[in-house]
Amino acid sequence: MCLNGGTWNGKACVCPPGFKGDKCQSEILVCQNGGSWDGIKCVCTIPYQGQKCEEVVSSIEIKPPETVSAEMKMSVTVTSVNYTEKLQDRSSPEFQNFNKLFTEQMDLVYAEVSEYDGINITELIHGSVVVKHDVLLKANFTPEYKNVLETVSEKIKQKINNVTNGQVMKDNNCTSILCFKENATQVQNLLIAYNPEEECRKKAGKDFADYFLLVYKNQEPKCISRCEAGFNVSMNCNFGKCVLERSGPRCYCLTTDTDWYRGETCEFSTKKSLVYGLLGAAGAVILIVLVIILVFVFRSRREVKRQKSKVTQLYKWHGENGEPAHGTFQNIGFDTCEERENAIDLDSIYSNFQPTLDHIDSNTKIKIQRPQVTITSL
Repeated sequence: MCLNGGTWNGKACVCPPGFKGDKCQSEILVCQNGGSWDGIKCVCTIPYQGQKCEEVVSSIEIKPPETVSAEMKMSVTVTSVNYTEKLQDRSSPEFQNFNKLFTEQMDLVYAEVSEYDGINITELIHGSVVVKHDVLLKANFTPEYKNVLETVSEKIKQKINNVTNGQVMKDNNCTSILCFKENATQVQNLLIAYNPEEECRKKAGKDFADYFLLVYKNQEPKCISRCEAGFNVSMNCNFGKCVLERSGPRCYCLTTDTDWYRGETCEFSTKKSLVYGLLGAAGAVILIVLVIILVFVFRSRREVKRQKSKVTQLYKWHGENGEPAHGTFQNIGFDTCEERENAIDLDSIYSNFQPTLDHIDSNTKIKIQRPQVTITSL
C-alpha cells in the first residue's frame, strides 16, 4: 500500500513530490529560506533555524574585535618647510624625510594620549606645506568604547590646536622643529571603524533588521529580538510562545488540558471546565424552555377543542325526550375558521344568529304539564 498520496504502477510506488521510500513513507526535507542540504540535515543561513530552516532565531552571535580602531581626518599648514614637487613622490628622500619628521613631532604632541596609534599622511599640498593626514586611534572594546573615543577625539583636537597656534614663525624665524600657520588647522569628525549595531542589523537581514537590537549582558554585546528571554526588552508571552515573523514578534498562545489562553501576550486564560459548565447550564435552560412551550401548546390545543365543542352545540336543538326539533335556527354569517383555532369570539357568533319560523306547523298542539303542588307539614 502506497502512503502519503503515492500510486502503485504495478511494480512500485510512485511517490508525490516531498516523499520517498518503498511505500512513500519518508518525507524529503526541503530546506527553506536559502538553507542547503548536506546529506544529513539542513544547513541554515543566518538568521534561520529549525529542521527545515523555517524559523527565525531569537538571537544572533556577533564577535566584536578586542580593540576598536578610529581615525580623525585633519589638515595643518607647516610654514617651516618649503614645498617642492618631489614631496608628491612617496618614494623620494624628500617625502621620506618629511614624513619621518612630521610623524615624530605628532608622536610628541599626542604622547600623553594612550589611545593614540600614529598618523598617516594622505596628501601634501602647496601653500607652504599643507599636510592632510589621519590621526589613528585605538581603544579596547567595552560597552562604553564610543564614549571613550569621543573623549579622546576632543583631547586630540585641543592638543593640535594648542601646538599649531603656539609654534608659529616670528620674524620669519622658527624656534621649533616645526612651525605652523596659526588658525589654519582643520579637524573633521571622528570615524569609528566598528559598529556592533550595524553588524547586528546586517546579520539579521533586511527582512528582520528592524526587529533586532543590540544589548549588553555581562559586558558582552548581544544581538537579540524581543523573543529572546531574559532581557529587559524581552516580550513576555506568559502562557505562549514568541515567534518572530516578517511583521514583527508575535505571541502564539498555548492550549492545555485545563485552559485556553488568549490575548496579545497570552495574558488571559479561560478554564475549560467553566466553559463546559456554562454550556451545560445553557443547554438545560433551553431544554426547560422547550418543555414549557410544549406544555403551553398542548393546553392551548385542548382549550381550542373545548371552545369548538361549545360552538357545535349551538347548531343542535332538541325537543323533549330527545325528539327532533320543531324549529331551526339559520346562521347566515357564522363561519368557523379552522386556521384560527386559538381565536374564537363567542360574541360574534351570537350576534350572527337569526331565528326563522318558516318551518313551524301552527296547528301542532303544545302539551304543557301542569305543575304539581306538594304540601308538607312544618
